[in-house]
Amino acid sequence: MLGKCNKYHFKMLYLIKMGISYPVWDSAMFAYTISAHIIIVGITLAMALVITIAEYIALKRKNKYYEALAHKLSIALVINFAIGTASGVFMAVELMLFWPVFMRLVGAVAMLSFYAEVFAFLVESITLMVYVYFWDNFKNRWNHWLVSWGVLFGTGASAWLITNVNAWMNTPTGSFNIAKYISSGGSVITGVNPLKVFDEPSTGPELFHMFMAMYFAGSMALLAYFAYKYLKSKNDEEKKIDRSAMKILSAIGIVDIILIGISGSIELSTLLVVEPLKYAMLELNMHPVMSGAPEHLFGFIVNGKSVDFIPLAGIQSLLAYPLTKGNAGYIPGLSSYPSYTWAPSVIHDTLDLMVGFGLLMGLFWFIVLVLRLMKKDIFNMKWILYGFIGMGFLGMFTMEDGWYTAEVGRVPYIILMPYNSAGQPIIAGHYGVMTIAEAASTSTIVWYLGIVIILFYLIIIPFTFYFNAKVLNLANVDDELRKAEKDLNINNPGKDINSVNAGAR
Repeated sequence: MLGKCNKYHFKMLYLIKMGISYPVWDSAMFAYTISAHIIIVGITLAMALVITIAEYIALKRKNKYYEALAHKLSIALVINFAIGTASGVFMAVELMLFWPVFMRLVGAVAMLSFYAEVFAFLVESITLMVYVYFWDNFKNRWNHWLVSWGVLFGTGASAWLITNVNAWMNTPTGSFNIAKYISSGGSVITGVNPLKVFDEPSTGPELFHMFMAMYFAGSMALLAYFAYKYLKSKNDEEKKIDRSAMKILSAIGIVDIILIGISGSIELSTLLVVEPLKYAMLELNMHPVMSGAPEHLFGFIVNGKSVDFIPLAGIQSLLAYPLTKGNAGYIPGLSSYPSYTWAPSVIHDTLDLMVGFGLLMGLFWFIVLVLRLMKKDIFNMKWILYGFIGMGFLGMFTMEDGWYTAEVGRVPYIILMPYNSAGQPIIAGHYGVMTIAEAASTSTIVWYLGIVIILFYLIIIPFTFYFNAKVLNLANVDDELRKAEKDLNINNPGKDINSVNAGAR
């Protein structure tokens, strides 16, 4: 027993010597968890969207290749759903153990969003099981296609409702009495309005941009896989299915990259008004100005001064206030706020990376669009196919980079303070409702749980990719196509498709 105690204390002393505090460890572990989880979520969202589109095309055109694609993707979606559910449960446990003070406030104010997410999860799980396991029971294939909309809605609503809590954390305006909460030292929670959590100043722009980024990243990951498989496959029938997938995913890529640009611009414009401190750090603005603010390319803050950046004169003001050509419009600066409230300046560089990669991907998709308008067969252009593979890596990295930028931009707070029209917190001297240090757990169990979390995702993410690839590999492509012909009634035109067989499969 004494030996075990000595071993335990040695470990704790070692961690302390390494400079790892409870808040840092808690933050790092949860950041790691979400970084891994959103990979699964992005791919799941994209799968649900592609399935709905693919089956519609299959039914509309009597196309067996799109039907086979929808069927195979639906089985892969079951794998992602199961693993995503396990990951979600893991995250729920983490929230309670790592952030007990935070969850107390969430439970009193914002739990309705989590509760609604349970109903979205039920819609997703029920419709997915019906869609996959009763595939052959629907004689009217259009009724089966309608079930896919339940899957699409359930997956989307789950992501929407969870992100809604994040938007509330950024601008918790009117959902509870913040002044009373602050003055009581966080012990009194009054004036709760749970419905206001769904309508915060940052809700619309944040969720719009998040959805576009998640669908894009997931779609690009799928596109990379199908492009790789298309390049390697020797089976012409399988290549036709892969081509069908790439047609859908490339169309999503073209539309989505435009929407990402629009939503990103709206998100940054919203930050300018409702989160001026975060905006100032994202843009590396040291002092507020009314016109002519330059855009800073990269750079850091060292000893209270911005260094190592490339200035683009007047560009930031022009982008923020295009109607006045950048000549009139308030741009916030960090000097208006105490330095202890500043987030790490690295988020400025991660923002620049996100925007830079976004522009690079936008250029690629513009070229693809031009080639498609010229009626070129882009799927027989190897450089385009390799570009698709590159999009998979860039799309996922940019999504992760954007999430890191947004979340680290809130440091040192886990819940920010709303700001007034003058760009100052509504309660003078308080720039956040709750700091990360106040919210973090100091239970020794977090050290051990963190190790389990690391191992869990090191196993589960490769496992997910491996079995998705196994399902989508189509080793039995001829059987899949024969099944698709039967489903679409291609070889039996006299078959009645207007009834639904209610029996078991």
